[in-house]
Amino acid sequence: MPSEPVDAFSLLLDDADEFLPVVEKILKEIFTKFDKDNDDVWSTEELQAFAEATNGEPFDSSSLQEIAESFDVDGKNRLTYRGFYEMVHLQTLSDPEETLSDLKKHGYEDQLTKKEASSKE
Repeated sequence: MPSEPVDAFSLLLDDADEFLPVVEKILKEIFTKFDKDNDDVWSTEELQAFAEATNGEPFDSSSLQEIAESFDVDGKNRLTYRGFYEMVHLQTLSDPEETLSDLKKHGYEDQLTKKEASSKE
């Protein structure tokens, strides 16, 4: 039996266009997963690992520059969690289906529940 279509916008955002608490939790989990050195910022390598896991390829140099200029970064142009949040929020406002698709690539189902892993990481 086919499942009901998912309204990505209402699944991700509230009436004020802010992320729902479950989405904020997921974003923090994803950010933490790629913050390999646990310094609360993403180095270029960590950002590229996220890009490859999400898009299948790293960001090109112009995209990296745009990210550094458009979103919150530290003094060394490393993306902060706030910057990551801003980046995903901007995408979600313009294309919530793409954000939902990205979350699926990181192990979340249509209803934003974590897929059961077949083995421990």
